[in-house]
Amino acid sequence: MSDVVVCETSVKLKKGDIVAERTDAIINLTNATLDRDVAKLPNDGYIVTSSGNLKCHKIIHLIEVRQHNIVPSVRKALKACDKQNMATVSLPSMGTGAAELKAESSIRLIVKGIEDYLSDPSVMTVISEIVIVVFEQEIYEKYQKFFQNYKTNYPHFSAFGKMIELIKGDITHQTADCIVNLTNKTLNQSCGVSGAILSAAGDTVKEECKEIGVLQADGVAITSGGNLESKNIMHIIGPTTVPAYEPSIDRILHECHRNGFTSVALPAIGTGMARVDVEESIKAILNSILSYLADTLVPSLETILIVVIQESIYKKYLQVFQAKSTELQMLQREERIVSAMLHGVTFNYPMRWTDIGKSEYQEVTLVETSQEYKDVQDKFFKSTSSSTYEITEIKRIQNVTMWQSFTINKQTVDRRNLGHKNISHLYHGTHSGAITNINRDGFNRVYCGKNGTMYGNGTYFAVESQYSSNDQYSSTDANGKKYIYQAAVLTGRYCLGDKRYKEAPHIDGDPNKGRYDSVVDNVGNPKIFVVFHDDVAYPEYLITFKKR
Repeated sequence: MSDVVVCETSVKLKKGDIVAERTDAIINLTNATLDRDVAKLPNDGYIVTSSGNLKCHKIIHLIEVRQHNIVPSVRKALKACDKQNMATVSLPSMGTGAAELKAESSIRLIVKGIEDYLSDPSVMTVISEIVIVVFEQEIYEKYQKFFQNYKTNYPHFSAFGKMIELIKGDITHQTADCIVNLTNKTLNQSCGVSGAILSAAGDTVKEECKEIGVLQADGVAITSGGNLESKNIMHIIGPTTVPAYEPSIDRILHECHRNGFTSVALPAIGTGMARVDVEESIKAILNSILSYLADTLVPSLETILIVVIQESIYKKYLQVFQAKSTELQMLQREERIVSAMLHGVTFNYPMRWTDIGKSEYQEVTLVETSQEYKDVQDKFFKSTSSSTYEITEIKRIQNVTMWQSFTINKQTVDRRNLGHKNISHLYHGTHSGAITNINRDGFNRVYCGKNGTMYGNGTYFAVESQYSSNDQYSSTDANGKKYIYQAAVLTGRYCLGDKRYKEAPHIDGDPNKGRYDSVVDNVGNPKIFVVFHDDVAYPEYLITFKKR
């Protein structure tokens, strides 16, 4: 069995028969009449019934699920669970039967539906576990491969309801409805990625290209996929300058929509013979995609893949991709806060904050003679020798948006762990170049692992300032200054960490109990805490200090 975490909900993959599931609900894919005497179809496309002799509590019948509506169908099923207050649900494979959808595309659409629903700022879900149950071995193995990739290296984000993915691999191996071939006007380019595509596609595609003849500079030609996993190949003369990216990509995506394609794979456009700067290339690709999605009403595309085979190009693409993902996360954070306020959530700010209404973000330098300065200083020197270091400045970080998001997460953890001490005030050493990002955006998981992952691939905090003051974590800048944060961290319930963890494990190994909130180096006497989610730690104070 494989499992991942999507928006703090456990999503598991299991081989078996869905009728044997003991979850609160199972999903049944059925026809418009349910093969029963149903007088009228529901407007929302599903019906909830009792489970009869099955071991689950309810059955959610999804009506007429087809390849084009898997994502909205998954969202409907999860919405039905929340309406019925059902915390666990089992889904079957979708589209791999009569619809003849490839398993690789099917699981992407299912997971996208799950992500779309759980990340919706207006959704306050009770769902703690989603199980995808697959009967056929071949489909299970392909679903499992996706899960393994999702856990270890799956750069992706959702924009305008569509999934954008960065994949390190061979574009000729992709199972998208269409892959894009950047070619010449005679459609017979024999070098680079284009040559690899034609070679892998085989003689049938080469003959189709010959029949097309000459491709105009602004033209598009679509052939079959030949021997490829992809059903179609779109041939286009690629852009050679950054300003030309947007019209080219707009033309590609528009043609996908015109042909009803739900997924497309793009190569690393312009990084070959065109010699476009790699970072400028991925920036132009992402901006062009987002511009198209923003301007197009209900495009058919659900998934856009950017596929890179060269390691050096992939690394540079990944940096820009992660930055864009962070930017979108900030926007989603704000949407989540607005939604929470509309649902009556109130925010209490720390008592020592000043001039809260003056600005959304402030760095307040504490007066050395104030009690607040003394409290932070005394806590710091409890585990760090004042004969070794001296504090030169303490700043209070007042980031209203980040605090509100932290508060929403704290309320969730408090509800889950009633009567438990869920918050700890810990230390996090950093370098001068990271300060602005942390103050503005928080402790971003995109950059975790910089100083090791002994207890898991998350963000690390120490109980003692002495640990975080180490040069490995708090490096000295050109002026001899070092930096450390005192942070409020939602440590909640914790267990022993492990370098293999991408998220905290299930409590007592039981998926029905949910996951631990953090992991530690020693359960009996923890000195290090690791967290795996955004906005579960808030940078209260930035302490600047130096060696005496």
